[in-house]
Amino acid sequence: MDSKQRTNSADVLPRFDLTKGELRASTGEDWVLISGEALRRVYEREVAMLQSGACVIWHNAGKTVGATEGRKFSELVDEVGIDKLAEELSSSYSKLGWGLIEVGEINLLKSEVRIVMRNSPMVRGVSAQEPRCWYVRGFMEGMISSILGAEAMASELSCEAVNGDHCEFVVTWKLATSAPLAP
Repeated sequence: MDSKQRTNSADVLPRFDLTKGELRASTGEDWVLISGEALRRVYEREVAMLQSGACVIWHNAGKTVGATEGRKFSELVDEVGIDKLAEELSSSYSKLGWGLIEVGEINLLKSEVRIVMRNSPMVRGVSAQEPRCWYVRGFMEGMISSILGAEAMASELSCEAVNGDHCEFVVTWKLATSAPLAP
């Protein structure tokens, strides 16, 4: 990586402007902080009201936000390499409170990566019978799709809400193939 880091904490973490009462990222994007507890209350309230429909809403919201975030970093893949970018992004999102994120080996031949999250704010202290990381799964799909320029699909293999230890995802993607040439 070149000497100018692009995805470090100074680039990602917002700064508070006392004169305006707002948080702004270096990109100009505005931020609002919300407690993990409040986020989980919203999550649980939607599950109570919408039941299985909450899964679709949170997954799609995560995918949209992930795609937006991924577009910010997609041009860095060629510059810093996919492994270094994944390392820096997992570190930055961990610093933003999204739990301890560990990115496993990125296997470009198999088009897959495993990601482990511990202490996820979406399920911290939650007990459930089925995986509940709909937003995180969608976020990973959107971000990886944008960064790689390929359609990504994430599966949650284990969930902290179910097993109490960690959430584990496998993300696969399908690279676009060129259309066959007409005879």
